[in-house]
Amino acid sequence: MELLVVAATVLCAAPAAGFALLAKRLTSRDHTNLPLPMEDWEGIFSPSRYRAMERLLDESDQDFLRAQPGVSAKVEKKFRKARVTLFRAYMHQLSDDFHRVCKALKILMVHAQADRHDLAGLILKQQCQFTVTMMVTEVRLTLYGWGWAGVDAQALLAPLTAVRTQLQALAAIADPSLGAVSA
Repeated sequence: MELLVVAATVLCAAPAAGFALLAKRLTSRDHTNLPLPMEDWEGIFSPSRYRAMERLLDESDQDFLRAQPGVSAKVEKKFRKARVTLFRAYMHQLSDDFHRVCKALKILMVHAQADRHDLAGLILKQQCQFTVTMMVTEVRLTLYGWGWAGVDAQALLAPLTAVRTQLQALAAIADPSLGAVSA
């Protein structure tokens, strides 16, 4: 009987330890460099950096490629694969920017003179939305690679825009001279 209890404990402890390590890794995104000077935030976290991402998986480019003489299915597949690789690079950069903005917002919330507990809920909501959107986008990218429909990049940018707006507002409250920089 004791052997059965030990075996059950080991079988439950191993996945629990794995989940704990995974949770720690996912929640500790401190590889981003902060704090950044406030005047740099406008250029670094600007959604305009991702305008090319919106058009990257557009079907018009693929239609143009198909219209060219001598284009085979192999070339079209290679084209899609290259576009997916570029899109994933943008997603990685977008994820880093999103987490930097969230971290900066949390730092400003902690150091704010007024209690901003309402922003904690907003940050959590946007982080959940961003995570779900990233997972859905990964599935859609896989389908795109197989020749199916494209991906909506605007859905990825919405959470970044929301937290960035809050960061600018909170930064302007913390230091009113920054209102002109981030507006």
